[in-house]
Amino acid sequence: MSLLIGEGVHTLTINSENILKVSGELEKGPTKIAVNFWKRGIKVQLVDERWEPPFLRTMKYVILSGCPIGREDPAELPSDVRTLKIFGCHNIRSLSDMPFFQQTNELGSCSIHDCRGIESVLDLSSPSQSCTPFENLEHLWLENLENLHVLVKVAEASVVSTLSSQSIPSIFSHLKSFRIEGCSNMKQLFPFDLVHDLQNLENLIVRGCGQIEEIIGSEEEEENHKGNGTQASTKFCLPKLKELELRRLPELKSICSSNREMVCNSLRKIIVWECTKLKRMPLYLPVFQDTHQSAPSANPLQLICIDPAEWWESVEWDYPNAKEVLRPWLTLF
Repeated sequence: MSLLIGEGVHTLTINSENILKVSGELEKGPTKIAVNFWKRGIKVQLVDERWEPPFLRTMKYVILSGCPIGREDPAELPSDVRTLKIFGCHNIRSLSDMPFFQQTNELGSCSIHDCRGIESVLDLSSPSQSCTPFENLEHLWLENLENLHVLVKVAEASVVSTLSSQSIPSIFSHLKSFRIEGCSNMKQLFPFDLVHDLQNLENLIVRGCGQIEEIIGSEEEEENHKGNGTQASTKFCLPKLKELELRRLPELKSICSSNREMVCNSLRKIIVWECTKLKRMPLYLPVFQDTHQSAPSANPLQLICIDPAEWWESVEWDYPNAKEVLRPWLTLF
C-alpha cells in the first residue's frame, strides 16, 4: 500500500498494538490522512505536535527525571522557565511540594509523566500556597499518574468542587491544550467551578482513565435543584474548543450534568471511542443553528469519529435530529 505524506505530517509509525501513529500539525495534513485510514478500518492515533509548540521549544526548558524531590529541596529553577517536564519523580504529592515551583511565574507548558506519588497537580489547601506558576500556562499534559485523584486540592478533606467560584483563583485562565491519559484514580475531571477558567481551552483529550465518570462535575448544580425544584436547561460556553477526544473511558457517564448544555462554537473534531456508558451528548454546535437559518453561519466542524458504531445509535443528543444533521462528518467503526 502506497502512502503520500501530506503537508504537516512529520512521522508515521506503528506501535506495539498495531495502531498507526500519525504525528504532525493537525491543522494541516494528518487529519485528512487519518480519515482515509479510518474509513479503511485501520485504527489511527493522531499526535498533535502543538503539545510542544515551536515557540516553547526555543525558550528555557527544564526536564526532571527520577529526581528525589522533597519539600526542603534546595534546587532552584530559572524564574523565566517556559517548559517543565517531570518524569518518574515518585515522592512528590503535587507540584506545590516543590519549593522552586513557586518561582516559575512564566511557565507556558507543563507535563507530568509516571509519577506514582502525585495526588493533585496543585495543592492550595494551605493559605501560604499560590497558583501563580500556572497563571500563564497554555499546555498541560498528565500521563500515567496512578494516584492522581483531583487537579486542584483546596482543603484537607475536600476538593475544589466544594467551594464557591468566588473562592477559587484563576488557575487555568490561559490554558489552551489539556491532555490526560492513564490516570486511573480520577473520577471527575473539572469541577463546574473551574469551567469559567476554561474560556481559552482549544484541545481537550482524555484517554484511558479507567474510573473517570464525569468530565465536568455536577454536584453543586444537583444540590441547587434539590432546593428549588427546577430542572430548567442551562447553557455554558467553551468558545474556543476545537478538539474533543474521549477515548477508552469505560466508566464515563456524563460530559456535564443532565440539565446543562455545552455550547461549542469552534469545535472541529469530536472523537468518542469506547465510552459505552456515556448516554448523552450535551454539545450545541453552530451546524445546528444553520438548520433554522436561510443563510448558514460559519461551521467549523470537520470530523466526528465514533467507536463502536452501536454506541452512536443509542446515544442521545439534546438537539432534535442531531444525528441526521451530523451525518456528513461522521465516521463509524
